[in-house]
Amino acid sequence: MESTLSLSRQTAPPLRPLIAGSLFAVVACVLAGPFGTLGLGLPSRLMFWLVLIGWNSVKWWLWYGWTGPRTTGWRSALLAAVLGALLLNATLPLEIDLMFRAIGRPQALPWLGLYLTALVVAGSISALIAVLRGGRSDAPVAHPSPALPPAAPAANSAPAILAQRAGLADLSGVLMVTAEDHYLRLVLADGPDDFRRPLLLFRMSDALPELAAQDGLQVHRSAWVARRFVTGARRDGRRWRLLLADGTDQPVSETFLPAVRAAGWLQTKL
Repeated sequence: MESTLSLSRQTAPPLRPLIAGSLFAVVACVLAGPFGTLGLGLPSRLMFWLVLIGWNSVKWWLWYGWTGPRTTGWRSALLAAVLGALLLNATLPLEIDLMFRAIGRPQALPWLGLYLTALVVAGSISALIAVLRGGRSDAPVAHPSPALPPAAPAANSAPAILAQRAGLADLSGVLMVTAEDHYLRLVLADGPDDFRRPLLLFRMSDALPELAAQDGLQVHRSAWVARRFVTGARRDGRRWRLLLADGTDQPVSETFLPAVRAAGWLQTKL
């Protein structure tokens, strides 16, 4: 069983936009003075909102880091946003009360009103972000059979540079690409149980955009695998390894694990 406490930096909000948005919110709140903070001196007001907004930004970052690998479409992303708004804002009235006490200005606060206000604001913003970011389909994934069914031809009739170097009409027959120093090792299917492995002088960073039109995923910084080449998966300690149709396996790095999981590849048998 996978740990339910694992966090993924890949699916958490990017840190730079989060920090920029948090600082903008701090400035706006210092100027507007919500929750009765306009009567505070500027230093106290600045500390109040820096701590409060900074702490809540960390909570949301951790929340999306935990829920991100478990969301596979806009519906589950929207559910994660709504649940986050309900749960994370539950402690906000207490946090506001503690901040007023920390600056030496304890106040009697309408806790329910504070919670409902924060719930409406955070829920609306989070739901909008979830709908905009959750473009992945919730439809079930059709899994490949070990017999390696033929791949659909690429939409672009002009052969890619990688295909030209490999002497191929297109990249639909490529099952796997791995980087070996400045070279790429391709796995090509010549038959149900016959595989060729040519070595080409080519960069992985140039190959990945050309492979984007194919039905496959980058599973490691040095490996791309076609969906129909995957026959299953197994755990290796805390990491996953994909089982491949040629009898080998390929490790999945933590960076690409959420995408591999969302694609439905982490099943013992496909």
